[in-house]
Amino acid sequence: MEPKFQTSFIPKSPIVSTKGSEVKMVHTTNIFSIIATFVFLAVLIVSAGLFAYKNILKKQISEAKTSLVDVRAVFEPEKIQELVDINTRISVTKNLLEKHIILSEFLLFLQKTIVQKVRFDKLSYTNNGKDMTISIDTEAESYNAIAQQVDILSKNQFINEPFFSNFDLGENGTIRMKFFAKIVPDLISYKKKIQLEDQ
Repeated sequence: MEPKFQTSFIPKSPIVSTKGSEVKMVHTTNIFSIIATFVFLAVLIVSAGLFAYKNILKKQISEAKTSLVDVRAVFEPEKIQELVDINTRISVTKNLLEKHIILSEFLLFLQKTIVQKVRFDKLSYTNNGKDMTISIDTEAESYNAIAQQVDILSKNQFINEPFFSNFDLGENGTIRMKFFAKIVPDLISYKKKIQLEDQ
């Protein structure tokens, strides 16, 4: 009789009895996965909110542009530009009038204040925008006439710092000299003259 050999090393029956033994599944929770889930959900909610807010802003900007176009149409840009041009012209004219001088007013002033025995010859003036300085070649018959002329001019409200210099004897015993003074702007101001005429 031939012997029977076992060809498998795997036992045919269980080694350990399974009676009364149960396999228990243990669920563990990881704190990091919970935090990550909450962060993910928060980012998702914030992103959705920002997207909605962006769309609301776009809509408001679009409505504001439409409203601005409507308002511009009401105000008539051509009319506004025309008014701006008129205002500029008025400002330029006003500026010109305020700076405009009338030299003839000074000549009329000299005619009224000059002494009979004094004669003014050549007149030159400089205007730096603030002060107007005059220089006049003058001839007088006597020193008394010069003193009288100085007295009249020094008391006048329209003349500042009057003085005579460069005295020299002229022909026929006359006295030649230069007269210098500063003119008060109100005397030769066109604006001031118009204001006085309106009163």
